[in-house]
Amino acid sequence: MRTFSFIISILFLLQSCTTTIYKNSVNKNDFSSIKTGKNYTFYEYNKPKNKVRVSAVEENKIVGVSNNQEITIAKENIKTIKKSNPGGTTAIVVGSVAGVTAFVALIVSLVNNSTDNYYYY
Repeated sequence: MRTFSFIISILFLLQSCTTTIYKNSVNKNDFSSIKTGKNYTFYEYNKPKNKVRVSAVEENKIVGVSNNQEITIAKENIKTIKKSNPGGTTAIVVGSVAGVTAFVALIVSLVNNSTDNYYYY
């Protein structure tokens, strides 16, 4: 059961890491980082989020495919655009596990190599 919950938590962590590509309050009409053929999650004002594979970035709109249907999103309605980043999350998880393992190995090595000649006053 522990292995199953560990695998589920790792999968959840890998799916939950996103990078904000566009934020209206910061990037104000600069959509240069949006690439065609990539998957993004669009957050519009007063609408649910859309997971879209972008097929074209035009002057006033972004065209893409969501749930096998072509959709058009007006640039003026976009609040935030996020991109899933499981590769970055994997690197963070692997680096953290390696760091903790190295720290534990160092502590175990120091404890095993210590002498029993302690002097108490």
